[in-house]
Amino acid sequence: MRSNNPESVKLYNLKVKSTTLSKQLKYEKNEQKRAELESELWEVESEIDMIYTAREGEAHIKWLLSEFGEDVFPDRD
Repeated sequence: MRSNNPESVKLYNLKVKSTTLSKQLKYEKNEQKRAELESELWEVESEIDMIYTAREGEAHIKWLLSEFGEDVFPDRD
């Protein structure tokens, strides 16, 4: 079953782009073009990591709220 969640679609597209760039990088001989591909690949992989980090953070917050309720973030006064 496919997800229509915009974040999931974006993640899928980024993974496809990452795979494509990796394949291009593997066969590229020109050093300047290779450097450009490496830079673009690094940016795509960083964006993928940010999405996964955000998901982990959201999951952790949801777990805290389910375990401790709204008192997870008490006032510090």
